[in-house]
Amino acid sequence: MTEKKFAVINPCKICQPMGAIFALMGVKNSMPLIHGSHGCSTYMRFQLGRHFKEAVNVASSSMSEANAVLGGEENLKHAIRNVSRIYGPEIIGVTTSCLSETIGDDVEGIIRLFKTQNDDLPEIVPISTPSYKHTHVEGYDSTVKALVENLATPSKPNSKLNVITGMVSPGDIAETRRILREMGIESIILTDTSESMDAPFDGEVSFVSSAGTTVEELKDTANSFATISLCKHANSAAKFLHEAYGIKSVSPYLPIGLQSTDEFMNELCKLTNKEIPEQITRERGKLIDAMIDAHQHNFGRKVAIYGDPDVVVGFTRFVLELGMIPSIVCTGSESKTFVEDIKAVTKDSKHKPVILAPGDLYDLHQEIKKSKVDLLIGNSYGSRIAGAENIPLIRMGFPIYDRVGAQRITCVGYTAGIRLVDTITNTILDRYFDEFGWALNENTEVDHGEFESSNCIN
Repeated sequence: MTEKKFAVINPCKICQPMGAIFALMGVKNSMPLIHGSHGCSTYMRFQLGRHFKEAVNVASSSMSEANAVLGGEENLKHAIRNVSRIYGPEIIGVTTSCLSETIGDDVEGIIRLFKTQNDDLPEIVPISTPSYKHTHVEGYDSTVKALVENLATPSKPNSKLNVITGMVSPGDIAETRRILREMGIESIILTDTSESMDAPFDGEVSFVSSAGTTVEELKDTANSFATISLCKHANSAAKFLHEAYGIKSVSPYLPIGLQSTDEFMNELCKLTNKEIPEQITRERGKLIDAMIDAHQHNFGRKVAIYGDPDVVVGFTRFVLELGMIPSIVCTGSESKTFVEDIKAVTKDSKHKPVILAPGDLYDLHQEIKKSKVDLLIGNSYGSRIAGAENIPLIRMGFPIYDRVGAQRITCVGYTAGIRLVDTITNTILDRYFDEFGWALNENTEVDHGEFESSNCIN
């Protein structure tokens, strides 16, 4: 690991409120409200808009210098009242910022008192997301936990499975829903952006989330038979539901690639006593076939992977299945779980990756300079490294702002694995092989004349 300790340069993370807004976008008829300066909400809209290519509405309490001294209680009350009156959301998620956290506003107390004085307000969920510590991953996790803490209501068992997806794409959530549907499993997705952030154009304008997990479903999470968290760094809500209501909780690896998806499917079978349908079994077989077809091109290629911890672990395991070498892995989160998981998935490999946790993109770049790699996998922030070192970049994760279709990029499940094999292999072929299929690198001499004289078909 790099020895640089004095500063973060080009961080491999975003602040907590970003993860909070990401989660709230998956709740139907919701409106996120940041208790902080106006610039906070502007930044969130900017990042989410250029990633999803969709308009994202984020309200603000618009705190000023005076509020930093006198407190932001009145600003927050006015913001809640205005949002309720103008947009009519079913639920408002109030996330804090570095400003409101630093001055010590009691957001939970303010909301509790304001609701007792006004009986016409929607559901209001306070969420602590100080921007100056942790990352967007913890912000997402805190938000999902806050939603179930404030709304989950025990009643009659519902025979549903709670599924916490983490900060994956709408396409990944749609694929997860399809798998559950094929298995005949009723579910509550926490939270579901598959339609709200990848909606068809119908000419209508909605200022609140038009689709997603409903408030009633959030209340019903206390009655489900189990919770499965696809991201180990977003399982606080599952732990809460287990401790508060005795709901069984499991947290496998994010199902990227063959083995992790196998483990996910096995967990579903254990939880529901259902068998894997033939359609999904066929998809698994097709993934194995794709991996075999591509093995000769990918074997031994060195990869650097960066981004959210669960995504990096998932891709590390997957590239090992493809015969590739995960040389460097980097995440902005300070996570013992990440380090332990990377060591666990690479324990049978003779190649041990450099682990940067927490690390930034400067650290990543320095390690790449010391240990050359053939491929980068991560978000758009790595494009400068790719350009400087002439390394191809496969864009995965958040944010992706220099391509279209980020909401449709998938990595979860067997079918997504097939597409990933094709993408990775074709990227390798395009960069490191010539038109005849000869490998192009410093250790290979390519004699085109010999190839043409013996193999050319007229």
